[in-house]
Amino acid sequence: MVLGGFAGDILRINLKNRRTSKEPLKEDQARKYLGGSGLATKILFDELKLGIDPLGPENKLILTAGVMAGTLCEGGGSWQAVTKSPLTGIWAGSRSGGFFGPEMKYAGYDMIILEEKAEQPSYLWIRNDQVEIKDAGDAWGKPVPEAEAIIKEDIGEYEARLALIGPAGEKLVRFAAIVNDGCRVAGRCGVGAIMGSKNVKAVAVRGTKDVKVNDPDACKKALVDMENAVQSNPMYKLYAYDGTPAYTGSLASFGALPTWHDRSGYFDKWENVSVDTLRRNYLVKTRACQACSYACERYTEIKSGLYRTPPHGGPEYETIDLMGPFLKIDNLEAIQRASYVCNTYGMDTISTGYMIAFAIECFEKGLITLKETEGMKLTWGNPETLVNLTEKIATRQGIGDLLAEGVVRFAEKIGKSAIDLALHVKGLEMPGHSPRALKEMALQYGTCNRGACHIRYYWVGSPSMFKQTHGLEAYGLPDPTNINPLDETKEKSRIVVVNQNCGNVHEALGTCLFHTSSPNAETGITIKRFAVLLSALTGWRIDDLELVKAGERLFNLERAFNVREGIRRRDDIIAKRWRTEKLIGGPTDGIRVENYEQMLSWYYELRGWDENGVPRKSKLMELGLDDVMSRLETSGTTLMD
Repeated sequence: MVLGGFAGDILRINLKNRRTSKEPLKEDQARKYLGGSGLATKILFDELKLGIDPLGPENKLILTAGVMAGTLCEGGGSWQAVTKSPLTGIWAGSRSGGFFGPEMKYAGYDMIILEEKAEQPSYLWIRNDQVEIKDAGDAWGKPVPEAEAIIKEDIGEYEARLALIGPAGEKLVRFAAIVNDGCRVAGRCGVGAIMGSKNVKAVAVRGTKDVKVNDPDACKKALVDMENAVQSNPMYKLYAYDGTPAYTGSLASFGALPTWHDRSGYFDKWENVSVDTLRRNYLVKTRACQACSYACERYTEIKSGLYRTPPHGGPEYETIDLMGPFLKIDNLEAIQRASYVCNTYGMDTISTGYMIAFAIECFEKGLITLKETEGMKLTWGNPETLVNLTEKIATRQGIGDLLAEGVVRFAEKIGKSAIDLALHVKGLEMPGHSPRALKEMALQYGTCNRGACHIRYYWVGSPSMFKQTHGLEAYGLPDPTNINPLDETKEKSRIVVVNQNCGNVHEALGTCLFHTSSPNAETGITIKRFAVLLSALTGWRIDDLELVKAGERLFNLERAFNVREGIRRRDDIIAKRWRTEKLIGGPTDGIRVENYEQMLSWYYELRGWDENGVPRKSKLMELGLDDVMSRLETSGTTLMD
């Protein structure tokens, strides 16, 4: 009997020998790791050999949709790609929305595991129990929209949902993305390059099966309660009316808007790239992922001019900042054009914008010259630089070939003092939130298991900046009314730990972060509401405390994966600029991170890890990760009691 809420099967595809197999989802494993990205991480930990090349055939790419996907749970249009990153060399989980994840469930699969490498460019066609590995043919080499049209024509199923890569993934750009539903993107950590390394252009899925539920009446009641909570959430109006671009103005006013390669937290021309400007001049309509009332996507168009761009999924906040203020650019049309290039070529807009800023500062300081740039002057505030370099990176032309390797490899290639300018953690380039203006963000960047990430788990700046709790007070979140964003205290370490543990719950269950963002426990989708719906779906009698403990288990499992790959305290240290240079101008002028090492030590103490950032035996045993502990010791990792 299929466990309620889950599809019931795991699909394995060996691309080398073209064999496919189905494995039943084990209920004990689904509950322990919550399915989705949690169970995918356990499979990755168990099956990957230590030290493999992420771009080699030994790596695996797991596409997974959580238990909430396809159930009408708000934000349940999510799916994730879990793998070993070609950018960072450690654990990677990258989420996307849209409709692909639910379609995977409707076809009967909770996850699809891609193994080995196809001998020639291929795509996968999955229709319920029918699984085929087909020749990619004319789709290979084509941008995402064109490739999707070719594949749908080939399979003759225009309602299929596709997750696919563009030329950037084929050319192994280390921050290439997987794109679905036109412009929904699993962007970070280079998951698209893994797909390209396996010679897979796309995974096309069409399903006609139902997602069964254990108690339909209780499920309906839980869904109605969730919907009422979401509708009463003050964040509803923000996301529905403005989407994430609304954060441009709020972060600028606070002095937390990374500007000029994060030398400043304030951009004096931010209104030119604001959500009001986007809405007034370019907005066509808003669009939603499956089972979402927020409809936060801004669908935009530039009808004429140098940066003319057809209707497309417009830029999110991160894209606006990294391709705008971060480069001292206030041309919203150029930003949209560069974002469109990233979506059609399949590339992370955050890392792309970051790499361009890094190249400009290296050029400014004489670390690279006109020789490396082939005569192109790299200057701040230049829209042409943004668009030209975005295209060069996507196609690996000229200096774009080096930039496509990511900031650490590019800096090492340059040599000199370039690495001191690199703003990253563990090889993942920084996103659009200042870690000097929001001190808990500095610790989140340092300790997040995929590298410098602002959003995986929860947005940790909410308690101190917006005084939001997300309903996490019961699990140890400090009272936000008593928190100063600029303080560097043990309470900041506690905020990060609580957010990471609780946030891993919705990541594994397969829902969007935005619906959990709320001022208090009364509004938004809280851990307790997740527990009620999960119990109704599966028949488990599960409460919020068990979910929080599972979230902590998953975070430690991800860390164990990284520890086995050699990650230690030295890798949790944030970029030199954030620790030694002060922000220039705006409300946070003169601010830097002063007490990071102490915050990190407090964090390790709260986590139950040793001083080098390795989980202690007692913590792993408390979390039921005895087998993980044994595997770590077998691999040569020394664990403290």
